[in-house]
Amino acid sequence: MCKVVKQKKGDGRISVSLLCYTRQPTDREEANNEDVALSMHLAVRSAISGAWEPLNADYGIFFAAGVPAPGLSPQARLACTSSAAPTAGKSDMKGALGQGPDTSGADAVIPGEDLDLKSLIDPFILRLPDGTFAVLATQVARGGQEDGSEKDSFLLAHSSDLLAYRRLPSVRVVGATGIHRPRAALVHEGSSCAVYWDDDQGRLCMALVDDLLQTGQIAAIKNLDAHDSANVNDPLPQSDLEMIRQGCGREDIRPGNIIKVDNSELEALAGRFGRTYDTSVRAGEVTVHLDGGSGESRLRAARQAMDRVASTPALLGYSDGSQATRQVDWDPDQLAELGRGMADGSLCTGDHISIRGRVRQTIYPVPFARQRADPSIFRWSWRGKPLCMFIATEDQDGNCVDPRGGRTHMPLRVASDIAGLSDEAGGREHEIDLLRKGDRNSEGRVMTGCFWAPEIHMIGGRLSILFMPCFDGEAVNPDGSLNDRAGLPDMWTGCCHIMQLRKDEAGEDLDPRLPDNWTRPSPILRADGGALNPVQRISLDMTVLEDSGTWYYAWQQLGSVWIATFDPGRPERLSGEPRQIIVPEFAWDNMIAEGPNALVHDGRIFMIYSGSLVGIDYTTGLVTAPAGVGADLTNPQVWSKLDYPLQKSGLYNGQWQLGTGHGMWSEDEDGNMLYVFHNAKLEGGRYLGRDAQVRRVHWSADGMPILDMQTDEELDPTRALVSLEVNVV
Repeated sequence: MCKVVKQKKGDGRISVSLLCYTRQPTDREEANNEDVALSMHLAVRSAISGAWEPLNADYGIFFAAGVPAPGLSPQARLACTSSAAPTAGKSDMKGALGQGPDTSGADAVIPGEDLDLKSLIDPFILRLPDGTFAVLATQVARGGQEDGSEKDSFLLAHSSDLLAYRRLPSVRVVGATGIHRPRAALVHEGSSCAVYWDDDQGRLCMALVDDLLQTGQIAAIKNLDAHDSANVNDPLPQSDLEMIRQGCGREDIRPGNIIKVDNSELEALAGRFGRTYDTSVRAGEVTVHLDGGSGESRLRAARQAMDRVASTPALLGYSDGSQATRQVDWDPDQLAELGRGMADGSLCTGDHISIRGRVRQTIYPVPFARQRADPSIFRWSWRGKPLCMFIATEDQDGNCVDPRGGRTHMPLRVASDIAGLSDEAGGREHEIDLLRKGDRNSEGRVMTGCFWAPEIHMIGGRLSILFMPCFDGEAVNPDGSLNDRAGLPDMWTGCCHIMQLRKDEAGEDLDPRLPDNWTRPSPILRADGGALNPVQRISLDMTVLEDSGTWYYAWQQLGSVWIATFDPGRPERLSGEPRQIIVPEFAWDNMIAEGPNALVHDGRIFMIYSGSLVGIDYTTGLVTAPAGVGADLTNPQVWSKLDYPLQKSGLYNGQWQLGTGHGMWSEDEDGNMLYVFHNAKLEGGRYLGRDAQVRRVHWSADGMPILDMQTDEELDPTRALVSLEVNVV
């Protein structure tokens, strides 16, 4: 008989029970299709009500990674940063990307051909002797059907905190006749581990291993009968599982096991996967200085004091321990009274004044811009005047190739503030067509459609727009097949282009609102002058980032994100070889990774990207890399990938927003970070295209961006009114 070891907890202070489970799939409109439901979810038991409270809005937290094909080169596999090891089988989804020649020779992972997406069921969490966690589960095919792996193997992963996971090679059990509900218990004072499972006949089986995390194969197995003493050590017998199922209060889940977590672990889980909300607002106090000199100097001191008070922000505290600052609109009458008192001498040293104000919180319209997808907002100063620019893909009724009856265009909006760019403020009526169908690029080719994913950036001191136009299709595709878009705008002809704002003879920027002030769009080519994507032609969603003096383009081709260096003085050519850095390895990103956009924050590069096909399943993923240390950002191993979507379909201010994604980092007039993105519009089951939205970003206590903070979570409306104590010295 094996002696089961009581599991060690993180710090010994047990505070709550944690349940792992998968969900029963419902439908896409509830963000709970098979791709989402068949992953490990977590819920904590409320200390008040005893009810199970789902984390991450009842969305998956740990997903099975896709299995790369065995014939991939080591170089190609580098971008599969979450996949543990190849299997013996080739995916049966070859050709899912549609047009294009045979890609089998490409030194890259081709989603749909070289990567077989997976799901999981029956998760089980084991706390290891060092306080970290092992996760065991049964791998299934995407959608939930058996994929053959359950005959003799199970999934295994390691996590230090249940926030991030390291997938290990699947454990193979030699001689097994089916492995279902894998689970494990520490035995022999924690020096070894007993692994249990049910075989195809429902018999309980067990094997002893020295180190679960180092176990790639199990050879010695034991079939247990009802009278075997090892039976009593089964960590999750069917009877206990049934009790969990009946006691959890939910019929829509398939439970795994329950473990205990301590206070610090609970705080970390709640901080990452719970709701973060405003708990305090404080303005504090400021000191202003009187001037005993002439009237002019007193006036100057008074103006400085008023400016000092007017620019004093409020400090907001949040439930996870994080903080943020927000500007305050201070009472103008009280500000003027402060200024008069300092100027005419009626205020003296030692006086104290309290000034009232309201914390500034611009609430942007929802939607911000109808049928505008892949949005970009850029704040700029032109000849001393603030300009806010909004540009996006035209997506009338979901047609982004040749919308408006073929009158394809690139719509630009310009206003003095961000709110003025919205439909509600008349932004649509004042749109400027920077490009229209029939305009030519720098090669003289007629651009006839698309104008996809325009982004505004400053490159080499010049205002620039990166985007993808497309052209009329040829009679046949490159693979020799007939082209159903012959003579019509054909998305597969599209490729990344750049256009830049011209300058006058004095080197001053011309007015960006005039189309003729922009250069003709130029295709962005490889260093040797070849196309970015020689395999399928199409390249899109280009963005730019700079780190440690090196400039990079990142874009989508072959269903994944690629990156390469370039010289900002010659932005139409790469200077280095493109490399694949993000592959869609999870069911939630559904064979595509696109729309990259990067931001540097607190020493880290945060690159968001979008997964799943355009529509109501669209999601936002995240990879990060160190900033400012000269890391080679073309090396996929430099990037760390989040296991679950950073943003997904969900409720925002009480209303569902489906298919959220293709976002861009921006900022508001006060320097607060914004996230600009689109969501899918669905009415009566009919897809009506995508609408642009604008939200503020909150940075959590553990350094992660929160993209779905509700308006009253950002600022508790009962705390919006504040007072500032002004000390006169």
